[in-house]
Amino acid sequence: MAVDVLYTGKNLTPEFQSDGGKAMSRLSNFITKAEEIKYQAFKDNKDWFLQTQEVDPIAFITTANQDAQNRLMKEYNESSAAIIKAAGGFDKLGGEAQSKILAGKNFLISEQNRMRADQQQYLLEKDMISKDADTNYSSQEFYETKEAPYLNGGTYDRTPIQPKAQPISNELMSLRGKFGKTTDITGPTKGAPGFQTTTETTGTREDIAPWIINKVFSVPKYKRDMLERWDDLSQAEKDKYLDADKSGSVDEAERVAGASPTRDKENPILRFYIDQNWQYGQDVGPAGKPTRITTGSASKQGGKTIRWGDKDVVAPIGRLRQGAINYGGEIRSSLYDFGGTFTLSTLPTEGGYYVYDTDKEAMEGGYNVSGVLLDYDKDNDTLIVRATTASSTIDVGSKQLMEIQASKVENVNNLPIVVNGKQTTLGELRKDISPTINRWEENKRK
Repeated sequence: MAVDVLYTGKNLTPEFQSDGGKAMSRLSNFITKAEEIKYQAFKDNKDWFLQTQEVDPIAFITTANQDAQNRLMKEYNESSAAIIKAAGGFDKLGGEAQSKILAGKNFLISEQNRMRADQQQYLLEKDMISKDADTNYSSQEFYETKEAPYLNGGTYDRTPIQPKAQPISNELMSLRGKFGKTTDITGPTKGAPGFQTTTETTGTREDIAPWIINKVFSVPKYKRDMLERWDDLSQAEKDKYLDADKSGSVDEAERVAGASPTRDKENPILRFYIDQNWQYGQDVGPAGKPTRITTGSASKQGGKTIRWGDKDVVAPIGRLRQGAINYGGEIRSSLYDFGGTFTLSTLPTEGGYYVYDTDKEAMEGGYNVSGVLLDYDKDNDTLIVRATTASSTIDVGSKQLMEIQASKVENVNNLPIVVNGKQTTLGELRKDISPTINRWEENKRK
């Protein structure tokens, strides 16, 4: 640096006594310090800028996210360069310019973090779906609604995965006998001949409905089942539930009330679902053995003398059960109850089934056995009996039930039953069963 430029007035002023160059030395030191300050400021700005520019790229599994990251980093670098150029160099960046560069960096990092969170959530849920193996969740639904849009470049949908719809009936069936009980005595009064039976009903609609409501609003798979079943209904079927005042038409208020389910048991969607399922939790059966009344005159209510084989016998009158029973893993809702006291002999087992709690097994051979008549199943045109004689393939036991084709049982049409309050015979009820249609073959399960 040309220090002597500071002495342009030389020889125009009186000569001062020399200080041995001390003043010159101080001035030189001052100038050097000023340069150091300028350099340090430059260096600090440079270090700040280089640190600001450092943004590590992230390894993304999708091409879309990789491309998006590259675009964002390019835009950030270009915008930073433009700001520096406008300022006249990075050492001349003011506070506002620095804030703009920092804002660009923070936006880039926030976008990287968002894409990374999407990827982590996707991998977590993908692993869960894979391990579930379509047990509780639908892999097809996951692919269509979440995976495919994400892999094609969309933002990952991080809303919780919904379980598949599953029927509530299976759990209700496992709870048979757990709800409130009522009893009903049918048959002749004292002094009239016949059989007096006591029927025990476990679970009415009122008993079971609160359980269904609680489950629907606490277990997502049941709520989804309800909504899907409701959506599958025709509008005419929906209107039966929406028409709360039974006016024959659905007004706007009634339609709004049926727009979504609520915990109100009168909600149309909830009433529909309760109606569909409450019977699965009900159990109806005899409570103890029927009491046989043998004195007094004949009664149409308790029993009836019929011709069975070569004998006249008093047979109990079959009555339509109120509710359903699980025989062989099937809910039977068209059963005529004979009380389990009347024994049938020479029953042909060929073509029949053993009936267990959860399944059925085909009988082998053509053995003739005896059994106590429990029910007549109108839907399948079969008799359900409990074996009282054993064979090489049949054991006698409380669960050793048999289901026999009614058409193969001699004199079956003579059995007395009550239909719509009137006493008639099983033969009259079976008239609508066409002899050209083998309903047994249509309905049996192997």
